[in-house]
Amino acid sequence: MKFRLLISLLIFVFNISHAQPGPQVVVSIKPIHSIVESLMDGINSPELLLESNHSAHTFHLKPSQIKMIETADLVISIGDEFEIGLRKALKNLDQSKRFDIISLEGLRIHGYRADKIYEKDFQEQSHESATKDMHLWLDIDNMKKISQHISRLLTEINPDNQRKYKNNLASLTSKLDALQIDIEKQMLPFSSNLYATYSDTIQYFEKKYNLERPVIVTPYHGARLSINRTLASKNTINDLNISCLIYGTEVRKSQITVLSEGLNLNAHKVDILGQQFNKGPNHYFNLMKRISNQVASCL
Repeated sequence: MKFRLLISLLIFVFNISHAQPGPQVVVSIKPIHSIVESLMDGINSPELLLESNHSAHTFHLKPSQIKMIETADLVISIGDEFEIGLRKALKNLDQSKRFDIISLEGLRIHGYRADKIYEKDFQEQSHESATKDMHLWLDIDNMKKISQHISRLLTEINPDNQRKYKNNLASLTSKLDALQIDIEKQMLPFSSNLYATYSDTIQYFEKKYNLERPVIVTPYHGARLSINRTLASKNTINDLNISCLIYGTEVRKSQITVLSEGLNLNAHKVDILGQQFNKGPNHYFNLMKRISNQVASCL
């Protein structure tokens, strides 16, 4: 009996000492971290940089996070134009360990488009002349392509777990397909409804589910709402008899009050990063369902 216990203990110690550790992966924001968590299920857990409610555009790294990035096998971010606070740290990183999602070919990328308040025959600016809209995770097709690419990167770094990455990707893709079908059904009745957005934050969601182009009050996060633009927006919203206004978490309640005064507006806050949800493999699905429910309620 003692001999068998000893042999079992030696085998256990041998397996532990020869186990292949999973790669150390660092991800900037929760929606992307969520799919990476799914892809790495049973292998390792990726680290998340932006866990608080700070803006993804302006957050600053702690010394411990800088060290985390420097020792990582792979660092995944949207791109320098989005996570401005990461620029310096990522510039000094071995570029072979870095994946900027915006650089992936085949993604559906849109430019910001709010140089005019509203126009039926609006012609969007080319991607070359416009600042890119980086909220690309709101299009599930983009997330499928991103997942496929990250799975390949993980396999290259950690080929011993190739089968697990393949199975995890298949499971994740199936769940994303189901999520897409559910949202398509939910949005179908609202495809012709007009609405307004404080800033152009849900463009990817809007275009993916064939919603009407909204009245866009301000062109980007944090843009100043001038008196002229306020009056022009209010007039356009009133003339088109719009009752739905969608706004982001960065918008103050006082700004919504000024914009909606005198109008019959149903205002809904949409958190496109899903900061109210815990990080993890279910985060992205909870986020997209929440956005879909908020948009449906507003419309």
